Amino acid sequence: MKKVIAIVLAVVLVAMIGATGAFAQENPNASAKATAQIIGLSVISESQTVSDDDPDWDTDLDWTLATNILSQTIKTANDKDLFIDVSLLSGLYTETNVKSKGGNKDTSAAVAAVLLKVEVDGDEAFPGWIVYNGRVQVLSATLQGILDTETGNITAPEEIGLIIGTLSANSFNFIVDDLDSGMHTVDVSALCVTFAGSQAGSAKAKAVIGLGSVTIEEVRMVKGENAIIE
Repeated sequence: MKKVIAIVLAVVLVAMIGATGAFAQENPNASAKATAQIIGLSVISESQTVSDDDPDWDTDLDWTLATNILSQTIKTANDKDLFIDVSLLSGLYTETNVKSKGGNKDTSAAVAAVLLKVEVDGDEAFPGWIVYNGRVQVLSATLQGILDTETGNITAPEEIGLIIGTLSANSFNFIVDDLDSGMHTVDVSALCVTFAGSQAGSAKAKAVIGLGSVTIEEVRMVKGENAIIE
């Protein structure tokens, strides 16, 4: 009789393990406490060009031009929090050239920035969108101009140019608190913002993104901690 009970229990145990294995295979994130995703090189060609009145990245942003670069799902228990870390390689290129003669001041400006935001089930994660990489480049010059050595007349303006190209990796932690139980979708969007303005000279600006990764961890924050999410 004991052997029969042992055999039955063994069969039930094997069946349960098999069912659990099948369920985990179909839903890889069903009971996971953390997840991660990596993207390869991704150049965003479309960018938002800001106006002459506000040559900066804190203008009215058009997130419809953003690109979804990372998307992942995770299952959480009730009243759990998510710590979402996004790391991204980004590059900026700015070029300004000024031309001046007769003591007249000339100015050229170039702005390039890469902005990111994280959404969980369509809602923005704290603290909202972040400038991952940004530059405001302004070049001004007041020059006499190129003089004719024989006549002393100004034949052409003098020129000064400045080109800066950088590539850097940055990371930022986003937070979502008190989630309901169930599956949640985490989306990471990137928006490139550029501005190029000049008078007598010229200006160019470009922003691109490269390798990136997102890691998501389910946690329960300590009660009474000094953390305020508004």
